Amino acid sequence: MNLKETLKRKENCIAALVFSVLLAVITGLFFDYYFALNDDMLMKDIVAGIYTGTPTGYNIQMLYPLSRAISLLYRLVRAVPWYSLFFLFCQFGCIYLITERILTFFRKRWTKGIALLAEAALLVTLLLSELVFVQYTVTSALLAATAAFLFYTAPEEKTVKEFLKKNAVSIVLVVLAYQMRTEMLLLMSPFICVTGVCRWAKEHPVFTKINFQKYMSLIGLILAGMALSQGIHMIAYGQGAWPEFNRFFDNRTELYDFQTIPSYAENTAFYESIGLTESEYTLLVNYDFGMDEKIDADILGKIAEYAASLKKETAPSFSAQLKKAAWELKYCLLYETDRPYNQVVMVLYIFVLAAALYNRYFHILWELPFLGFVRSCLWLFILYRGRSPERITHSLYLMEIIVLTALLFMEAAAFKTQKIRQLSTALILLAVCACCVKYTGRSIHTVQEEYSRREEINTAYESLLSYTKEHPERFYFWDVYSSVAYSEKFFSGQKNTLSNLDIMGGWANKSPLTEKKYGQFGFTSMEEAILTMDNVFAVVKEPEVAGLPALSDWITAYYAEKGIKVGVKKADSVYTKDREVFGIYRIYPIL
Repeated sequence: MNLKETLKRKENCIAALVFSVLLAVITGLFFDYYFALNDDMLMKDIVAGIYTGTPTGYNIQMLYPLSRAISLLYRLVRAVPWYSLFFLFCQFGCIYLITERILTFFRKRWTKGIALLAEAALLVTLLLSELVFVQYTVTSALLAATAAFLFYTAPEEKTVKEFLKKNAVSIVLVVLAYQMRTEMLLLMSPFICVTGVCRWAKEHPVFTKINFQKYMSLIGLILAGMALSQGIHMIAYGQGAWPEFNRFFDNRTELYDFQTIPSYAENTAFYESIGLTESEYTLLVNYDFGMDEKIDADILGKIAEYAASLKKETAPSFSAQLKKAAWELKYCLLYETDRPYNQVVMVLYIFVLAAALYNRYFHILWELPFLGFVRSCLWLFILYRGRSPERITHSLYLMEIIVLTALLFMEAAAFKTQKIRQLSTALILLAVCACCVKYTGRSIHTVQEEYSRREEINTAYESLLSYTKEHPERFYFWDVYSSVAYSEKFFSGQKNTLSNLDIMGGWANKSPLTEKKYGQFGFTSMEEAILTMDNVFAVVKEPEVAGLPALSDWITAYYAEKGIKVGVKKADSVYTKDREVFGIYRIYPIL
């Protein structure tokens, strides 16, 4: 086979690869890449060895097998940003896989060009922010959505072996999504089940022994992969101090993510009953609970339980909450806030229905309502819980759009003649492009604004990080609310060496990782180190965070309740553009 024939045979793969690489390069050149949240940065710091000095698989947020695999790459070559490269590979790898499969539906190069144009328009309009500001929850959803797309659009196979071979990538993607963000994969799994049921319904005849073997084998392999991943994770976290920390982590999540910390003044009797003073309560409100060793899993669990009971007393009835969630769901479907996601979804439902009816495929009359019912239940679930950040809602829209796109292409592929198939599909893609035109500019503008905002904010934080690196003999405890605005670039030049900076709270605090980090600098507890060690300092944003007690107020009150009189002295300041941005404080005992 000569080169020309090889290139022609691999045309779709090459085109999809070029498309994906160009998209990644152009996005990086125009905007660079950011970790969306400080959660993502801390996860990276843990596996890279920045947090404890040694790359470790105990990432806490991800399952152990995946985090361990990434940490091993850092052990091999410490200076390479493996974590960032892995996430870019996942995101643009998914785009490559979807693009390559889409191109197989077209014969003419001009229709392939239209398909690439439509996909580019959709990606820029719907996904640009998530591609630039990377968040592991969204990436997990993209992996799951890609798996569903590839599975539904896979060619029919008569044998179990060939069926599993053709869907091997989908199996791997689902298991990878599960390891990356378990909760997100479980949330996406009803969509995956819908594609499975609809795909099985296309078999003729539907209920045969071979079909049962094919689909049950696929499900079995996915469940086996998930079970193996979970088993390894449980073994890894079932040792040493990790079980107790897991209990602490779960209670902390329940309290901070799903409850509201009751005020001390209105609930003094309760706090006294669990032995929590007002100054210790202040630590919880400040999120600086790492200061006090007494604040453990039991304390957080009792507060979360008490907060839930207070909420229950004043909460509306189940029917009222469900009605409110239903109203919010209607709002999401119809109003400007969620555009263009909701518009693209509705257009795709119409196109899929029209294409299926044209093909006289009347199964669509139950398949689309089935999909609509499942997506509505998932939306009601997250709205009822009262926690629906964009990383969740956008992931739900993304999954639904990709599943509908898979349905559409399979229906278009069944059109009677190639001419009708090519022309109609091209027209549909152009219609989708037209739907996006109004919002493409807005999407780019929104990303530009957010990018500029982060660049401006990060100037101050980068000054602080430079300051701490200039004083490696010191250790700095960073007030949590003074740190939350910082978001690191993917390729910031970090050498992945041990950091002499840690926040006073957060989801990793009080873990075995924290103990190991403290040990690297010669102390065992934050409370003791701040008070007794001359080279340990507290870092607070200047001016101090509005609405929260000043450092000098809460920390002196905290130690006073323990019978220790302390002084607070500003030892240094960090400046950016001749403006003080952080204060470096020394806390010392007054004898």
